[in-house]
Amino acid sequence: MADDRKARYRDISDGLLRQRRNLLLISLMLPLFFISGADIQNINILGTVITIKNPEAIRFSLVALFLYFLWRYLQYYLEETYVKDMHRRIHEYLYTWENRYLSRKARQMAGFLKSDFVRVCFADPRYSWSGRYVAIPENRDKVVFPFRRKCEFYIYPANDREGHKEEQIKKFHSDMAQAESAGWIALRTSDDSSHPPSFYRNYLTYSIIRFNIMRLVGGCRYMLSESYFTDYQLPFIIAIASALITTYAVFI
Repeated sequence: MADDRKARYRDISDGLLRQRRNLLLISLMLPLFFISGADIQNINILGTVITIKNPEAIRFSLVALFLYFLWRYLQYYLEETYVKDMHRRIHEYLYTWENRYLSRKARQMAGFLKSDFVRVCFADPRYSWSGRYVAIPENRDKVVFPFRRKCEFYIYPANDREGHKEEQIKKFHSDMAQAESAGWIALRTSDDSSHPPSFYRNYLTYSIIRFNIMRLVGGCRYMLSESYFTDYQLPFIIAIASALITTYAVFI
């Protein structure tokens, strides 16, 4: 059930909540102070008025405080119980959209087969989030042209336990043996020549830019769908935005 843990069952530690609050407050104060040109000359502490002769010291103090709270939040973030679950969810979203893009291209190459009957497995282990067959070798995608990669993949038929009949499986292998399927290399896992091949290998090329766009879509879906993002990672983005705005106000 750890993978399906919902936000209502997830308790954020008091330490992380405290550091998150501190980081968000200083992240909001920092750009406002620099953009507005605010200048603090006196500080009243329990009735004692302290006069500041060098207002620049306040600016340096705010920056130091911002860096300190960011560092503290990062420490508590890395120690949080659910960080591993969160990272696993991020990779699941990325994998889903990567696999969807490459599987669609692989099925287009196997368009002469019944699409819902074809299963696809990739040689690059990064796409094997849900497991892979031992018989399929591990070969990573290679850059073959500028902004294009070559991907090794294998197709195989769905088995009878998935509702397909034995006749359909035989027809799959028969179609693969015809001239229409030229270019597909059979991979056998049995020494018995009477057994049909277990997999059929081929290669596809894909656009690195489009592939990364699909990864970006997966990341956006994660940010919109998962409370992990707003609970844990959004404060980092707010802090980075605060630092960029402050830098712009100071130097530009």
